[in-house]
Amino acid sequence: MTPLRRRRSEGGQGLIEFALVFPVIVFVVVGFIELGRAVYSYTTITNAARQGARVAAVNQLTTFAECDETRPIEAPDDAHWTIVGCAIKAGVSLGLQPSDVTVSYAAPPDTTVTCSPTVHVGCIASVTVTYGYAPSTPLVSGVVPTIAMTSTSEMPVERVFP
Repeated sequence: MTPLRRRRSEGGQGLIEFALVFPVIVFVVVGFIELGRAVYSYTTITNAARQGARVAAVNQLTTFAECDETRPIEAPDDAHWTIVGCAIKAGVSLGLQPSDVTVSYAAPPDTTVTCSPTVHVGCIASVTVTYGYAPSTPLVSGVVPTIAMTSTSEMPVERVFP
């Protein structure tokens, strides 16, 4: 057999190999994109929980409001920034809702400080943000279901307000 004839008979082999490997390559690339989106989502809810805990350390208002930390709060009924508002602002790219943010207070370990029903300086403010991550591509969403992500951040209360 001559080299020219052998090359003609193997002409479709590369196309068939590519057709077999291409779906695997696409699935791996899409998987990496979805993994990146999942990491971004988790990082965002972690930052939202941290921002909420930072606010909870000096301001114990939990009702949903805006998050304008440049304006002082002079009256609780005219709050410009609250725990839930600032947590939602930090996670705005995910579309967080007020129901996704929970706030609780607990006494530090080995102390006699009580944090219920009133919060005192030294109590530990705990802000938890939950988010349901759903893959955006049909290829991955058929394999990976919605993932519940939760992040909690804790900080001691430095000032009691209101």
